Amino acid sequence: SQAARAAPPGNPGSWVTNADYPSASIRAEEQGTTGFRLSVGADGRVADCQITSSSGSSRLDQTACQMLRRRARFTPARDAAGNPTTSVYTSSVRWQIPE
Repeated sequence: SQAARAAPPGNPGSWVTNADYPSASIRAEEQGTTGFRLSVGADGRVADCQITSSSGSSRLDQTACQMLRRRARFTPARDAAGNPTTSVYTSSVRWQIPE
């Protein structure tokens, strides 16, 4: 079988960085972990982003999905015949106010 899951070719940690921390969230001292699920198209691009667990801040959660839609890229998943197919990728973003 030539089936394979979608895989990020680079470092997923670079998709959302401290530079993306909303200044209003820093002022409000909002921190937490945003769990997410990305629907990945057969082209390796993010088709949809869903929050699976909130950081406690809708602003942080929305920023996570906004950055992931913009930056996340994947080597497309492949079906048993080796053809590109859709898939799902789950992970989380840890929001910690930069020192």
